[in-house]
Amino acid sequence: MDELIDVSIVGQPVVYGAAFIALLLVVFTRDWAGSWVTVVHEGGHMVMSVLTFRGFSSWSMDDGDNAGTMVGGRSAGVGYAITVVAGYLSAPLVGLGLAAVLASGNPWGVLAISLLVLVLAFLYAKGGLANVVTAVLAIGVVYALWRGSTTVQVALAAGAVWVLLLGGVRAAWVMSLADGTDAARLMRVTLVPRSVWKLFWISVSVVCLYAGGRLLLVGDAWPDGVWPFDERA
Repeated sequence: MDELIDVSIVGQPVVYGAAFIALLLVVFTRDWAGSWVTVVHEGGHMVMSVLTFRGFSSWSMDDGDNAGTMVGGRSAGVGYAITVVAGYLSAPLVGLGLAAVLASGNPWGVLAISLLVLVLAFLYAKGGLANVVTAVLAIGVVYALWRGSTTVQVALAAGAVWVLLLGGVRAAWVMSLADGTDAARLMRVTLVPRSVWKLFWISVSVVCLYAGGRLLLVGDAWPDGVWPFDERA
């Protein structure tokens, strides 16, 4: 574990290689890459459902891009809206947070957080595919930590972050506006058009990709003077 703490990550070839592989996975293997993004997406619904005192019972998955969480309470109100909004925000925001952890030189932290998310998701998964996906991903992380070289472990941590950042953009971009989707649910609760919610999720995911990518490639999230509270502006 000591070998995975205080590791020089920013701008290293492994980060570029992981980004390239993650991009290929997100573009050409929708279900594979989408599974990790979907787990985090549904995790966002579950966490916010708990924080808004609604609770949840389980989550299920039909394929890498199609899943749902059974939340408690009425399908109305501020708590419900927050719970629904959280889904498409979760992957890019978690990816950005893990990018900051990785850029600080702590790939072990990224793998540990990923494993925790997968274990919790497995415990509340309902249905064969959801159980299999979370179990396989968790076993892969455990095996990498146990038997993988430091390079493999760092590459896996970087890959997990890039998939969330890139996959978050893809998920928001290709999301459907049909009835029964998160956008449709939010329109019913807030009266804000579905397309506006989609644009909101796309915007957040693109900003997270930009900031997270910069953290991994150059070491800071924003160019000098861009961040409103940057004293150098």
